[in-house]
Amino acid sequence: MSKVHLSLVIPCYNRGKLIAQTIESALVQTRPFREIIVVDDGSTDETRGVLSRFEGLIQAITVENGGVQRARNVGVAATQGSHIALCDSDDLLEPDFVATTTSWLEAHDDIDALYCNFRTFNEHGLQLDKFETAPAGFFSDAHYDGAFCLDIEDLYARLMRYQPLFPTGSVFRKTFFDSIGGYDPRFRGVGSEDLEFTLRVIDHGRVALCTRPLTRVRKHDGNISATPMRQVKGEIAILEFALQQHDAAKRYRDEVRSSLTKRRIDLFNAAFADGDFDMAASTLARIDELPDDPKFQVKRLIMGLPNLVRTPLWRASQM
Repeated sequence: MSKVHLSLVIPCYNRGKLIAQTIESALVQTRPFREIIVVDDGSTDETRGVLSRFEGLIQAITVENGGVQRARNVGVAATQGSHIALCDSDDLLEPDFVATTTSWLEAHDDIDALYCNFRTFNEHGLQLDKFETAPAGFFSDAHYDGAFCLDIEDLYARLMRYQPLFPTGSVFRKTFFDSIGGYDPRFRGVGSEDLEFTLRVIDHGRVALCTRPLTRVRKHDGNISATPMRQVKGEIAILEFALQQHDAAKRYRDEVRSSLTKRRIDLFNAAFADGDFDMAASTLARIDELPDDPKFQVKRLIMGLPNLVRTPLWRASQM
């Protein structure tokens, strides 16, 4: 059994009102982190002052604004532990996060990456945990070891229809993180930016999941993930990239293409509802298999009309 020394990396940008809660959740662990590193990605609010209150308890690194991917990579490069955990700057860790993950990983030293279940929360309280909302059969064929499951068959393909693996609460062997190149800064500003890295992790490593919710993911107006159309556009861009770059995407080409079609239909519907006809038209042109749904066909018909006719018909369709 090898000892796991777990370092925490928190990328942060303009989270002065929330970052203290995140850090405090990391400091009250029943088994402490080896170190807590916060990377301030060029914040312009009160973040730096808030971080100064934790001097001696955390290591704060300030960099010029370069995006969350680069901030995570900078933090990981500064760690001294054998393993790295990630937490976004508006999320929270349960008090037994370190104890639960490290004790299991110490008994399973062939695991490269561990993703933890989580609950979302907002001002109204906690919601259902993420894994409970998975489609039927998502966790079938997995090998269970208490609250942990591993060796989920075709996990890459399963993520094409449901994605429950988030950065907050993920744990990686540092040598594995480095071996696959960390997060790709080219996806700066892209919705669902972490998906490309997650797919690469599954493509190259042995991955386990903790079914217990060990983290809480905050939903609020400041979330980038609060803009669904942006998220879908990002997922499309990442899956198109994966088809060119990921070996697993090439093996599961049919599943990836099917997922792309579904997301393009979702993006078309969202753009049409917003009256963004340029986005709707460009997306429609890339849908391989058009749905038979009568509502979709009406939208398609409206899109093909001259603007003077299209606009009033579009307004009528939104009533």
